[in-house]
Amino acid sequence: MNYALSPPDKWFTTTSQPLFDSWWKTLKALHHLNNAIGIDLGTSNTLIYSPTEGVVLNEASIIAINQFTQTPISVGNTARQLLGRTCAPIVICRPVRNGVIADLKLTQTMLQTFIRKAQRGTRIFRPRLVLSCSCGATSIERDALIEAAIDAGARDVVLIDEPIAAALGIGLPIKKPKGNLIIDIGGGTTEMAVICSSKVINSQAIPIAGDSFNTAIIDHMRKIHQVKIGELMAESLKIQFGSAFDSVFNDRSMEILGVNVGSGLPQRLEINSSELRDAISTPLHTIAVSLLKFLEKIHPELVSDIAERGIMVTGGGALLSGIDTFLQDLTHLPVHIAPNPLNSVVLGTGMILEYEHQSNFCFT
Repeated sequence: MNYALSPPDKWFTTTSQPLFDSWWKTLKALHHLNNAIGIDLGTSNTLIYSPTEGVVLNEASIIAINQFTQTPISVGNTARQLLGRTCAPIVICRPVRNGVIADLKLTQTMLQTFIRKAQRGTRIFRPRLVLSCSCGATSIERDALIEAAIDAGARDVVLIDEPIAAALGIGLPIKKPKGNLIIDIGGGTTEMAVICSSKVINSQAIPIAGDSFNTAIIDHMRKIHQVKIGELMAESLKIQFGSAFDSVFNDRSMEILGVNVGSGLPQRLEINSSELRDAISTPLHTIAVSLLKFLEKIHPELVSDIAERGIMVTGGGALLSGIDTFLQDLTHLPVHIAPNPLNSVVLGTGMILEYEHQSNFCFT
């Protein structure tokens, strides 16, 4: 007797997975593909960190717009190169001033451009942001920062105080019950904060920082030599020859080209590094006085921790030659320069992204 058997593929039946489940798993997989970034939105520069690629963007926080149509012409480093090189109706704007938003709409436009550039146009989902902010920012200023980030394309925004982000980026053991003093000399503000057990115990922010050094150099050239120089020239002088201590550079001389205030003609001028040091002495003195007053407010137990561990200086101002010796002679405390002062804050936001499930920091 012959038996007719069905084909093998009909012997077993499998239940097909619902379409919704497969799509959901696919979406979840895509959602975690680099869908979070950390941003250090500074007065002078904006940096963006990706957990998979590191620091992917470092651009000037500047935007060039047409003042009649309010449309952006260029953003970032390209807009910075236009400083002093434009005519009406093009104007150069800094939408972030002294660590807080000065123009909400321009900040949204600038952030949107930076986020798209950092993501290279390949992301499907709106990213989640860890965004640094000044520890002295008010609730209104923090809400404005969150609103600007959301309107720029963020899905969710977590704010973290800049001193905590900088401490994480440097690698300080801030979880321990020991005091750490951080001085962040940025472009628009200088922030001083004592961190203990992952919390900011004391903090202070003053609107004197790197941009103040540039302004002081410009004013000095105009007042002493009747020569007008631009912001880019002043910053170049500060970076190459600026110093905070007498023994640095040993009075090197340099030649600059400016415009004579009286005649309006180009004029070459030779100055030395000691004169440049005198030009920035006023903002340096202001920072020094603020630091001494800040130390007076710190609890003695925390001061003893700081005397043992030292002061950590970060931000672009930490690159000013001799700043550590200047502060050490002033406070009689050990002073250290951060290994990567320009990227400390944005690296800290990256650590929050990578280890957020393990952290117990007080986010704002």
